[in-house]
Amino acid sequence: MIYISRLVIVLLSITIFFCLYRAVIGPTISDQVMAVNVIGIKAVAVFVLLGVVLHESFYFDVAMAYIVLLYIATLALMKYLDSGRLD
Repeated sequence: MIYISRLVIVLLSITIFFCLYRAVIGPTISDQVMAVNVIGIKAVAVFVLLGVVLHESFYFDVAMAYIVLLYIATLALMKYLDSGRLD
């Protein structure tokens, strides 16, 4: 089970680099924002898997805090792109 979890962590890390390419070279701003969101979600999955493999609950706390910050940042960015202001 641990070997499968480690393999999944490595595969998720590799796919994060593909999404990073999409975030940098994306044709539109919405593609870039979506790629950054996917990177964040995959990073949360890596944190959760690290918590399972290492038997540390700290990684679950980090994952929960990171997903909340990712959600707030996405809402703020989309509001800014829509109206040009954050208020």
